[in-house]
Amino acid sequence: MPVFNGEQLVRTALDSLLAQSFGDFELIISDNASTDGTEQVCREYAGRDERIRYVRQTTNIGASANFKVVLDEAHGEYFMWAACDDTRSPDFIDLNAKFLSENPEYVASTCPNGFDDRPLGQQKLINFALDGEKFDRFVQFFEHCWLSHGIFYSLIRTDVLRGCNMIGQSFIAADWAIDLYLASKGKVNRTKNGYEIFGVKGISRGSAAYSEFRNHVIEVLLPFFRLTKYVVNLTDDLSFKQRSRILLILMKLNLSVAFVQLRRTFFKS
Repeated sequence: MPVFNGEQLVRTALDSLLAQSFGDFELIISDNASTDGTEQVCREYAGRDERIRYVRQTTNIGASANFKVVLDEAHGEYFMWAACDDTRSPDFIDLNAKFLSENPEYVASTCPNGFDDRPLGQQKLINFALDGEKFDRFVQFFEHCWLSHGIFYSLIRTDVLRGCNMIGQSFIAADWAIDLYLASKGKVNRTKNGYEIFGVKGISRGSAAYSEFRNHVIEVLLPFFRLTKYVVNLTDDLSFKQRSRILLILMKLNLSVAFVQLRRTFFKS
């Protein structure tokens, strides 16, 4: 759990994880030099549950680097990131760990997910998976990329995830790059039961997301420039026709987001 200034939310997230029916896990918290009461809350929980290991950064190292810290510190066969404003059903880890142990061709597994802006019973949960051949998995991802949070926060084979060199890098859609890396290595399952609920106030869903993660002027016109380059490399084993289709999808994404950003810049009310 990478966290920064999560005092108001982290208790609920920790309670959700500690209530898992599958109890044999280590919970690593990397506190990114929080300035609120996050440290006190986390130390309180760590003091009463030996499964929690609390690490505090002396200075803020950035969100992306903090996500890498918890992976670097992990020892288990499976790994998952958990945000401080997310909750999971008590059977989340159990369902997905069992599935992965029985299905070696899958690199990750997750549950249907929703968001905390509506009660659980009043929303249709997102339940797409990444199945089929590699090209099919990439197309499936881009068909649902704006709602792909459940893929990023899935239970993942640790050794597979550590092979992704995008982890810790900060750029627009870095989480999508990690998702697509997983899709390049194997299938991603979605269980029928269980759930996870994501907070809606994170920067990745906010209006400042693109400017916050923009690294180069070219990303004004091609916001997903880094992602596009990475996907070109990931798909070098696909046919020319398949790669062309994926590149077309990416260019459409780049242009649509660039248009929205430019319109907001020049036509601010």
